[in-house]
Amino acid sequence: MRSSRPRGRLRSLLVLGGLLAATGAALAQGGPPMVTDDPDTPGAGKWEINLGAIASRTRGRRVLAAPDADINYGWGERIQLKADVPWVTARDDGQGSKAGLGAGNFGVKWRFVDEDDAGYALSTYPQYTRSLLSSSTRRGLASAGHEFFLPVELSTDVAGVGVVAEVGRNFVSGGGANQWVAGVVLAHGCGEGVECLAEVHRTQSTGEHQTLLNFGLHWKLQESLTLLAAAGREFGTSTDERRQSMVYLGLQFTR
Repeated sequence: MRSSRPRGRLRSLLVLGGLLAATGAALAQGGPPMVTDDPDTPGAGKWEINLGAIASRTRGRRVLAAPDADINYGWGERIQLKADVPWVTARDDGQGSKAGLGAGNFGVKWRFVDEDDAGYALSTYPQYTRSLLSSSTRRGLASAGHEFFLPVELSTDVAGVGVVAEVGRNFVSGGGANQWVAGVVLAHGCGEGVECLAEVHRTQSTGEHQTLLNFGLHWKLQESLTLLAAAGREFGTSTDERRQSMVYLGLQFTR
């Protein structure tokens, strides 16, 4: 029987969105520290670098990706090139820690509809993920095989609240199951230079589903420096991979 707790938390998330609508202007931004991405790109010749630490806990295992280097470059106004490579430290209950290079994620985002023209923005963001070192795969720091994620992203403003949505298909090789992936982020200013975020992100494969509830913020410290933070957990099918907690803390540099 499917638990009612995620539905109750989803209602709470929608209430939170309504409260955010009364506190500031919407910026409609996904991406780090959220899992759901948005159609925004850095701009022609500009860089966006997110240096983060991502801590997660599953049944019997703790994983820390630090640093997680998410490097993005604007190739024109509408195209973004991305490379994301983490250093991973993992510890299983009753065993020592293991550390090494995690799986690399590489992507190209193309925003084919601009919000200024249509009142909403649309993009597609194909991404390829695979282990960069066979030793990391053998030691359980990165999954075997590879993944190809083909999503579409949308951003708009609804009643003063920024809304970001993403839906796509994740094609998995190496023994994993293909997945449908969907996420929604509500974003709104909640103080001077601060944007509050709330996210529901779901993955669905044959016989298994997980729903991540995530809350975070962007805090602009300087013109080119932003603090990123988020915390959440997953609800769904009871598996060893379900994240009982997930925390992101990092800095975003733009130039």
